[in-house]
Amino acid sequence: MDYKRLCQNCPPEKHCCIFMNNPGFTFVSQSDAKSIKKKTKKEYSYFLDFSPLPKKTVYLLKKDDPSLEGFLRYTMLDKEGRLLRLKTKKDGRCIFLDDNKECEIYDIRPNVCRIYPFWAIRLIDGNLKIIRHDPEPRCPIIDDIGSNDPDEVLSEEELQSIKEIFAEIEKEAGDY
Repeated sequence: MDYKRLCQNCPPEKHCCIFMNNPGFTFVSQSDAKSIKKKTKKEYSYFLDFSPLPKKTVYLLKKDDPSLEGFLRYTMLDKEGRLLRLKTKKDGRCIFLDDNKECEIYDIRPNVCRIYPFWAIRLIDGNLKIIRHDPEPRCPIIDDIGSNDPDEVLSEEELQSIKEIFAEIEKEAGDY
């Protein structure tokens, strides 16, 4: 499928890195933050947000499907409702989404960005199953695959890459 190529041609009105009027955010692990700081030579305060999430967002995370990212992030919140995430600009764009809608840190973007618009769930037998990240996506890649199972449209290399990155996401959650 080459979903990464499709990702680079995303229409601006559907961009996953724009959170205007959207309770979304981009989680950043400590290792992501260190890599970003090293590459950009920016202070953590420039790109990281550790303020409490809005109560509505916390509520939505708590009510999310337990197999999806939102609920995972809910379990990672501290008692003030905080977790590391990338800052957004006043217009809702990710701090690293430039005026041309290109990611300034694409080669070191956080793991959740690397596998979006997909996610994985761990099955009872321990295997990973690739699924859509969101139940109601705005993503053209998801539009393109329609009702097909991601296993049917992604290449073996893409599936393996997503699984490896998801395993890192699981580890990040445990280390957090």
